[in-house]
Amino acid sequence: MSFHQDFEEWERFCRRESCPVCQNWPEPEDHVTIQEFPTSWLIAHPRVCLRGTCCLLLKPHAVELYDLADPDLLTFMREAQICARALKGVTGAVKINYEIHGNTVPHLHMHLFPRHRDDAFPGAPIDFRQVTPPVYREGEFAAFVTAMRAAVSGLLAERR
Repeated sequence: MSFHQDFEEWERFCRRESCPVCQNWPEPEDHVTIQEFPTSWLIAHPRVCLRGTCCLLLKPHAVELYDLADPDLLTFMREAQICARALKGVTGAVKINYEIHGNTVPHLHMHLFPRHRDDAFPGAPIDFRQVTPPVYREGEFAAFVTAMRAAVSGLLAERR
């Protein structure tokens, strides 16, 4: 559901005291935290429309990028940079797409989509309604998570 269907609930979710993320509402089943960063968590879920899809979920409450103070904004974008670099290396993607919506859950988060020449959305934006999960074969999601953890760890070690 988005603010288009229930604007009052979406507005309520915009407030820290009733934000599902800030209030630790249950995560979707099979959700995996790949890496915890200073301002965010990199998470993934096996039931997506494109293999390798990840989400960078901000820790402090914010709805828009402009809600962040400069230090948190810079740190969040550096974390996105690390995640995207790791994702491109692990998946061999041609391009990483970055999407910030918040139409359903307004708490600031960024979707990372690895794009390939032969993906399900040639020349078009990603549309989860066009693909029926699962997109991972047996064991592929676990292998992806393991590879992402190693790649992110390696990039973080290089920065030290």
